[in-house]
Amino acid sequence: MSNHFLNEKLLPEQYSGKFKGSYAYLTIKDRLPVILVKVVDFLCQNKNDIAQSYGEIVKEEIKEIIGRLSALQNEMVTNKNIRFLVCDTPDVAIWNEYFIKQEKLCGFPPTWFESSWLYSECYFYRRIRQAFELSNVLKEFDPFHKQKEDSFLSTMDAASFICSNLNEALTDLKNSNDKTKLFHLFRRFIEVSLWGNKWDLSLTAGKENKEQSNPLTQLNELRNNIIVNDTDTLWQIIQDINEASKDMVIDLVLDNAGFELFGDLCLLHFLQTTNLVKKFRLHVKMMPWFVSDTLDKDIHWLLKILLQSNHKNLIKFSEDCYDNIASGKWIIVKEQFWTCPHDYSEMESTDPYLYGNLSKSDLVIFKGDLNYRKLTGDRQWDETTYFKEALNGFLPTSLVALRTVKADVVVGLKPGISDKLSKIAQNWKFSGDYAVVQCYKKSDNSN
Repeated sequence: MSNHFLNEKLLPEQYSGKFKGSYAYLTIKDRLPVILVKVVDFLCQNKNDIAQSYGEIVKEEIKEIIGRLSALQNEMVTNKNIRFLVCDTPDVAIWNEYFIKQEKLCGFPPTWFESSWLYSECYFYRRIRQAFELSNVLKEFDPFHKQKEDSFLSTMDAASFICSNLNEALTDLKNSNDKTKLFHLFRRFIEVSLWGNKWDLSLTAGKENKEQSNPLTQLNELRNNIIVNDTDTLWQIIQDINEASKDMVIDLVLDNAGFELFGDLCLLHFLQTTNLVKKFRLHVKMMPWFVSDTLDKDIHWLLKILLQSNHKNLIKFSEDCYDNIASGKWIIVKEQFWTCPHDYSEMESTDPYLYGNLSKSDLVIFKGDLNYRKLTGDRQWDETTYFKEALNGFLPTSLVALRTVKADVVVGLKPGISDKLSKIAQNWKFSGDYAVVQCYKKSDNSN
């Protein structure tokens, strides 16, 4: 048994649906069943279109998939035991081994509400995937693709605003050695990437979230809502590496597709064009995950849509992104670990190859709420706990979390901040209105 499990009792308890009225409880009770209903409705309403693409045989497969999803819903709402996975994909043994460890750790078989929320929610999406994997023709089908695509199409004007501003910023910097100006633009596109996380389909159970205005006009106001802001530290990490005459490599662990992904690519383009970073590795999910998480195909779909748009700036941006991928400056990486149940403190023991690769990186950027929950183990840390402590030994290299707050766990706050925010809005942790830019600097041995 790993050290992680041996030390489990020394760590704060994980958030769980057993606490009635908690966000974990409400998610399992209300939000996840709604997501399942939307998948079933999508399959029912689009079965003829799906049959045109895959053949008439899929109509029978769709019935079987709906049956599996209905069984899943019943198990969840009645708090049945979580079950072993039964499909034949390579990660099944990992999931079933994790089940056994959880059973030994807790002293009872894992159930939907009594187990940790992080485990239950990840298992929920893995079971949706299994419902398709047990088919013949629809094994690789993404039931969330239309939601992701429709969501981005509704934000094309906002994307054009941002892209135009990016072009202006890069033009402005071409003949300038003004480090102050460079920093302010760096902060702008860090914040574009950060707040893109507000467009999260899983937060609204798949409901489309539209943004037609120019989001850049909101950045100054939104900056006041960044409750931990280590942008200066992040800037210093990048400066230190560049001053050491090293070609900087950054790993970016992506979150949502669509508008958030577009903001992430704008940040990458800015960092690369200004010669702050030499190479990026973009980590995507291997299967449909948490409704809107980015798959390899979501990147290519986004770039294709930009290329086909009537906005010249978006077309040029898409061409530049394609060039970066083709030249190897941007490498898209698929790793099994990101869709396994483990939190990141378990990575070194369960996936030493991935941990070793991240250790060779100069910086890892983790996007979004789920990554933050996995970084901190989704535990009931006091909000003033140091970020490094909450990482629980996950220290492969310097890292930064860019996250809008949509779940209970938050660390690194100054004393009194949590109480102050609770007076402003009781449910401030779940709204996505507040955010963190939170760093761990590898060379820093302090907390």
